[in-house]
Amino acid sequence: MSNPINPNFQWNEFSWQADVKLPAWSGFQERNRPYGAISSDEPSNGTIKIVFAPEGRGDESLNSTEMELINWFISHQRQVIESITNTLFSNYAAIKGSCIEESGEEMAEYFPEVKDVSDIKSVVGIISVNIHQVSKDNIPYIGVEMGCNWEEEHGMGFLLHGNKIVEAGGADTAFLLWLAEKHANET
Repeated sequence: MSNPINPNFQWNEFSWQADVKLPAWSGFQERNRPYGAISSDEPSNGTIKIVFAPEGRGDESLNSTEMELINWFISHQRQVIESITNTLFSNYAAIKGSCIEESGEEMAEYFPEVKDVSDIKSVVGIISVNIHQVSKDNIPYIGVEMGCNWEEEHGMGFLLHGNKIVEAGGADTAFLLWLAEKHANET
């Protein structure tokens, strides 16, 4: 699998991480502060933090099989982000309704109008993209951790097998290894 992007992963005492500029990820809210808080009024330029094996792996250097999982993600980044933005757009009204019902009408201010799927990028931001060391059929499990104004404490997260959404929930959905393993072991 050829890939012109060659991330420079560094061990940070917990996982392997690299900041990578990927065009499909530009335009989201910039969320680089603690707990995924907004860090700029300007939209993201597409630089994201890729985390390999956010749980359950030692500090040994990444091997060629693991790099293939990372390269799969980079090669299919547009399909991954399209799955997430399409899902958020399709469910935006329901999320808004649920938050207002649960927390009151003041929550409405956290939900600006979105007219089409491209508007979704203006209401959420990427905290990290987690590539799990688990794969199925040589396709990686990818967790996308996001920040949003309506759920500042827990954020939101998506677990995907390739570009297919497996689970959506709080930010931890993106980095919990057992969720990826559970899906990988299902027939």
